[in-house]
This record gives sequence, C-alpha cells and structure tokens, in this order.
Amino acid sequence: MKKIFYVFSVFVLFSLVSCVTADNNSKKSADNSSKNAAIENILNRKSVRQYSDKKVEQEKIDTILKCAMAAPSGMNKQPWEILVVTDKEKLEKIAEIAPNASYSKNSQLAIIVCGDKNISERFWEQDCCAVTENILLAVEALELGAVWCMAYPSDERVAGIRSLFNLPENVIPLNIIPIGYPLTQEQPKQKYNADKVHVNNW
Repeated sequence: MKKIFYVFSVFVLFSLVSCVTADNNSKKSADNSSKNAAIENILNRKSVRQYSDKKVEQEKIDTILKCAMAAPSGMNKQPWEILVVTDKEKLEKIAEIAPNASYSKNSQLAIIVCGDKNISERFWEQDCCAVTENILLAVEALELGAVWCMAYPSDERVAGIRSLFNLPENVIPLNIIPIGYPLTQEQPKQKYNADKVHVNNW
C-alpha cells in the first residue's frame, strides 16, 4: 500500500512539475512571439499612397494617437500637438497647400504632427519625428496604410497649414500623414545596407 502511495505521489509531483514547465514554456513562447511580431511590424512598414473609401474606425484612431504619444522626448517635455483631420474639404485643401501630400484628398483621415517651440525650441523636431514613426508603426500594426509628407521647413506649406487650421505662431506643422485602408497591396522595401554600419570607428 505504501509503495502504491509512493508511486502515486511521485506521479502527482511529476505532473505538477510538467504543468509548471509547460506553462513557463508557453509564456516564453508567447513573449518571443510578441517580440517577433514587433520586429516584423517594423520591417513590414511601407509607404501607402492609395486608399479605399472605407472609413477608419475611431477605436483605431484612438490607438494610433496613444501610440504616437508614447514616443520619447528630450527631457520628457512632450512638445507635440496633433491635428486629426477627417473633414473632406480640409483634406482636399491640404492637397492644394502641400502638393507632396496630394494623397490626402483620397484618404479618409490625415494626421498633422506639430511641435510647440515654446515648450522645446531645441528638440521639438526630433521629438515630433519620434511621434511620427510611432504613428507609422501603429498604422502598420492596424492593417492601415500611411505616408509621411513633409510640411516643415517649407515656409509656404507651414503658412498654408497654419492658416487653414488657425495654428498659433509657436506651433509648427512638421508633417502631414494621410491614413486609410490600402487600396493596393504594397510591399516593404529592403533598406538594410551593411556598408552603412560602422563599428568602433568609421
């Protein structure tokens, strides 16, 4: 009887250890999968310039904005201001002001990333570029498409955007990002170039 109890106890202990090990392995696998998904998302990002008529859901817009503001900033000053444009007339007007952002007239949404130089005159450009990259990666993850279109440092485009949206003088529109559901299936470009990597010296 003792022998049977001993064998049963060993079996239960082995089963518990196996379950814990399997659970840990499962968690590690999930963690690795999550990490791989983040890397794949970065490598799959591409510029999309043609969009369908399908509207971008508010939930996805909110997610994009949360990701945008998760960006790092110099001394954590967060000098960004973000314009969300869904008005079709204004989207068409953007295309007139900034011909390089003509894709906005066919998009359902555009985000204009602005910097407040009163908050960070020195770093607003870098900080807003970090915001922009987060937006582009969030767009990719949400199966949307977008393209980064320059506004600053073109005086004409900055003045046009400022006038259209009544921006104060201290707020500078860095770029315009048309966003929508892709009309065509674009492929990411292979941009890695080992010749541009320098280790310890030029």
